[in-house]
Amino acid sequence: MFRLLCKSIVIGSSVRASSVHYFLENPSILSCLRYISSVNTDDNIKEHSFTVSYLMNKCGFSLKSALEVSKQVHFETPDKPDSVLAVFKNCGFSKSHILNLVRRRPAVLLSKPNTTLLPKLEFFQSKGFSSPDGIKIISSYPWVFKYSLENQLVPAFDFLENSLQSDAVAIKAIKRFPRILNVTVENMARVVDVLLDNGVPEKNIALLIRSRPSIMVSNLENLKKLIEEVTLMGFHPSKSQFVVAIRVLTSVTRTTWEKKLDVHRKWGLSEEEILEAFVKFPWFMSLSEEKIMAVMDLFVNNLGWESSYIAKNPTFSSYSLEKRLIPRALVLQFLVSKGLVEKSFRSLAFFNTPEDKFRQMFIDHHADSTQILKFYEEKLNLSSVVNSSTF
Repeated sequence: MFRLLCKSIVIGSSVRASSVHYFLENPSILSCLRYISSVNTDDNIKEHSFTVSYLMNKCGFSLKSALEVSKQVHFETPDKPDSVLAVFKNCGFSKSHILNLVRRRPAVLLSKPNTTLLPKLEFFQSKGFSSPDGIKIISSYPWVFKYSLENQLVPAFDFLENSLQSDAVAIKAIKRFPRILNVTVENMARVVDVLLDNGVPEKNIALLIRSRPSIMVSNLENLKKLIEEVTLMGFHPSKSQFVVAIRVLTSVTRTTWEKKLDVHRKWGLSEEEILEAFVKFPWFMSLSEEKIMAVMDLFVNNLGWESSYIAKNPTFSSYSLEKRLIPRALVLQFLVSKGLVEKSFRSLAFFNTPEDKFRQMFIDHHADSTQILKFYEEKLNLSSVVNSSTF
């Protein structure tokens, strides 16, 4: 908890030290300054030499990185940055957290701890963020310190909490996309209004925000075009699959989308078959090109199934190759080799049935069930190293 980690910090005389004392305590700085002077005679670099040295010795920057960061922040004494670092260290930030934070937003070193930093750190605690979550969010997205607590951060959180009907769910959305805290309430409301106006129910809007919080920074015109496109594909705005399709489409670029279409075409699928599969199961198009190839290779080349059957039953592709598809495919081949199952056998249930029921439905009723189960368990145990090249 931030309250426990943020020990009493007295910002003032306790962290003040003269530049002279700072150099005496950090003799390596002198050699650094000589190096800077020798490699670059630019007056601006020399002017920022103290900042560069501080960034290296106190924040862990390399010389090259420190020189770059010093172009964005400048100070001649350690007083203010020392007070800032004291806050972060006492609130549980590690050296790597501080390094990432300062690298992303160097100006944070000139913040006022008591008025800018501590109130916002306490805000995260008060809303229920765990210390690790709060630290991770802030170190990866320190721009939260740039915005007003009362006018931006609090209203943004309250809007999300109200839209998602849960502070815990709001926290998860923020963890996924910290930038959402910097979106104005007015802009978030406009996005929600566009979805509502197009027939998307509030519960499905909440589902979309929770799973794809970056939707809240959408350009409104682009969002309207996307909604129209998804509707024309055959999705109905009132159904949950509609927002799943939006999530999938906003997670891939147009180029990536076309590449995935090309992979499916290579396996003989038509545009209509691919679209039908997407409408049935939008996650069908969220798979990597490598996963698509591996799934098709497994079913088409090794099991002899038609690619059209996979397209008609697209949930096949969502299962883990190593933990589900390959072990069961091996069992199916075993059953076929023993004459216990016809080679023409096709069944979605064989692959999507939960583990306990799978054994009941497809193994236990055979006379050789003990042998089959042993074979299956061996393949499951080897699943971490088995891949489709096994066939």
